[in-house]
Amino acid sequence: MRMKDRFLHITREGLCPQEHLCAVSQQNHALCIGLPKESCEKEKRFVLTPEAVALLVNAGHRVIMEASAGIGINYSDLLYAEAGAEVTEQRAEVFLADIVLKISPLTAEEADMLKPGGTIISLLQPQYQNAEVLQLLMQKRAIAIAFDKIKNNTGECSFADCLDEVDGRAAVIVAAGLLTNLYGGKGILMGGIPGVSPAEVVVIGAGLSGRAAICAARGLGALVKLFDENISRLRMALDTCGQPLFTSNLHPNVLTNAFRSADVVIGTSCDMTHRLSEQLIRQMKKGALLIDLCIDKGGCFETSLCPNKPKDSVFEKYGVLHYCLSSVGSAVARTASMALSNLLVPILLEIGECQGVENMIKRERGFRDAVYLFNTKIVNSDIAHRFNLPYCDISLFINMF
Repeated sequence: MRMKDRFLHITREGLCPQEHLCAVSQQNHALCIGLPKESCEKEKRFVLTPEAVALLVNAGHRVIMEASAGIGINYSDLLYAEAGAEVTEQRAEVFLADIVLKISPLTAEEADMLKPGGTIISLLQPQYQNAEVLQLLMQKRAIAIAFDKIKNNTGECSFADCLDEVDGRAAVIVAAGLLTNLYGGKGILMGGIPGVSPAEVVVIGAGLSGRAAICAARGLGALVKLFDENISRLRMALDTCGQPLFTSNLHPNVLTNAFRSADVVIGTSCDMTHRLSEQLIRQMKKGALLIDLCIDKGGCFETSLCPNKPKDSVFEKYGVLHYCLSSVGSAVARTASMALSNLLVPILLEIGECQGVENMIKRERGFRDAVYLFNTKIVNSDIAHRFNLPYCDISLFINMF
């Protein structure tokens, strides 16, 4: 039979197309997703809301949640159960899921419960990582992914940007509360009133979290001063937040004068080689407030260190209250969790469409860049250097599976 006769047949009306079977698309791979309770008491955020769980269950995936895991964002077990989640009191059962979702990285106890060959998706949070947990995960041939390192099609880290914006806005809300008498502050109203000057807020860093803090502080009526070495970022902040806004590079004299009069200093940008000096903090007013949003990255103030690693706590030094918590977004945990859910659900649905995590890693470069442990290899250079472990470039063996 000639090639064209395979697709045509003759009728009274002439030549007509012959019926031909179309390819049938593969069904989505059903995922089993585990949602354990956060082991850190300070961490109130949770990875998925009931609405997000309903979307995943309706797509054919299975969600197992530890009882009371959503209490931090004021969602009951009943709401999750109604959304289709299987709520269990057995913590170990949750870690037998194909994919375990958390905010903080696994502890040694949790890593021991993880299913061999399983996947953990959490924040990277290097200060909470430890070599023992990494060794356990390597023994289990697990895959570890930092969702704050996942990049979208334009190369942006959507999760990190979302968390930065939440942290920037939350920092101002926290500051407004801590300045009042209710929390031991000087009794200052952030925006002042006619005849009484507003609080002075100094923001270090004109990135996304810095711009978010500026918008929130100005919304409350505070007087805001912004410092950054990058003039382009200062210009972007002016375009975003509008005039009038005091902006300056990190000129020592200007910075010193700003610190002396500041009621609140919010650090949003971290330079590991040039942290803001202890001498600057000494010159701040008694009862002033310092908020360090860079504890995860090593801290942006010398007084945040104790003595060679960041203090993840609230403490007072030189009469200045230091708010140095890695989970500032936990102050608005429900909003943060809803934002994370909006980003996580499409990723999980796409993993199902790709027939599993390994295929997703192979197909999506932005997702692959977020993997820091694959099979038995550390594939993130920063983590490998931090714990003096061998580093392997994931692209060298990505085609082997």
